[in-house]
Amino acid sequence: MAGEAARQGRFGQALPMLSRALALDPEGAAPAYAELLGRLSLTGWPPQLEADLVTCLHAGSVDPQSLARAAARMLLAKYPEPVVAEDPLWTTFLTRCINVHPAMEARLAWLAGQVLPAGLRDALAAQAFASEYVWGGEALGIPAAAAAEIAEERRLAAEMPSLGDAGDGVSRAVRAQYEASPYPRWRAAATRERVSVAAHLAALGAPQAGSVAVLVAGCGTGFEPIDLARMDPSLAITALDLSAGSLAHGRRMAEVLGIDTIRFVQGDILDAARLDGRFGLVSCTGVLHHMERPALGLAALAEVLAPGGVLRVALYSERARAWIAEAHRAIAEHGWDASPAGIRAFRAHVLALPPEQPLARLRESDDFYTLSGCRDLCFHVREHWYRLPAIGAMLAAAGFELLMLDAPPEARARFAERFGTAADRDDLALWDRLEVDFPHLFAGMFHLWCRKQG
Repeated sequence: MAGEAARQGRFGQALPMLSRALALDPEGAAPAYAELLGRLSLTGWPPQLEADLVTCLHAGSVDPQSLARAAARMLLAKYPEPVVAEDPLWTTFLTRCINVHPAMEARLAWLAGQVLPAGLRDALAAQAFASEYVWGGEALGIPAAAAAEIAEERRLAAEMPSLGDAGDGVSRAVRAQYEASPYPRWRAAATRERVSVAAHLAALGAPQAGSVAVLVAGCGTGFEPIDLARMDPSLAITALDLSAGSLAHGRRMAEVLGIDTIRFVQGDILDAARLDGRFGLVSCTGVLHHMERPALGLAALAEVLAPGGVLRVALYSERARAWIAEAHRAIAEHGWDASPAGIRAFRAHVLALPPEQPLARLRESDDFYTLSGCRDLCFHVREHWYRLPAIGAMLAAAGFELLMLDAPPEARARFAERFGTAADRDDLALWDRLEVDFPHLFAGMFHLWCRKQG
């Protein structure tokens, strides 16, 4: 009943029901409560709501980062003027989330200049480190726990199995970017319901025999392979990335979470054939468009797929990235580089813009609030942007047939409204026509599932 009330916008009715459920079963009720909190526009701070938010932030069934904006809004409503205050919400927010609210960033910078109680200072130091000192806070020092994590990741990086050096100049530059700034440095992961990947592939029309061997190609700091391993422990997962430093973060997090079914390997996608065996599923999201020649990367992935194997690929939309093109022009005009100083100067420019300016939209992106995230968002060494028909042609040339365009709910609704429910939802030409009128439908990238032919 609470879920139905929330879906209908009857928040006043849904909140008390969810609050009671949270008291009885924190882990079970927290995901639904957290989803509702993320949709609320807070103008006050009801004590029960605050207590429930703290409970959700600590629940293992919720990604605390999904509540970062709600927690910041509540704290700013509770303390409209800067003040040094110790309370559970402040401490939980600072230690469990990375801030993604512009007004809260100014508050954090103010706090860093105050004399703070030891507990609040330690929590603020953890926040500053997590954001990579994008707003300052270096004087707070590196928390002891973080220093230990860095030392452990350096050890793991030195021991990382490798396919050899990255091939072309762009690969070497991309590797250097992520060695300097592993992205993202995630801190917590919500528990996941068990899901059969084999059953999902069969539902797509691409059944796999036996247990599924998975390659996550360009896994970054390991969130995706770890997420897959927690959803389906039967998977044999290989996690491949250019950056040993990024892989070390993933491997450390896998050890923290007790996951031992992932093989982490440093290497270039172009060298994927050096990996042992063939894979029933290859996932490559947000990676190929950072290669010098994405078509060669796609061909390398096709080579390591078993016959009938499935590729999940995600690529940037040219239309949805138009606002990033505006950022690139501003960066070039001012001569900002991808150093911490250059990124901070660019961010200061964006934070000072009136809200109606196109670049002000960057403030809505979570990536804007860490150094590595902002570098990845606006300062990447190489990017290609696509329209769907071009992606379809590239997939066909590499020997793939499209199984599904994984469109978000809003996009599916607009597609049905424009073309009718009987239209082929995997017709990329139709989607391209729709995107002309709604260029932000795929702001989170095009996600496609396809099968290797032959």
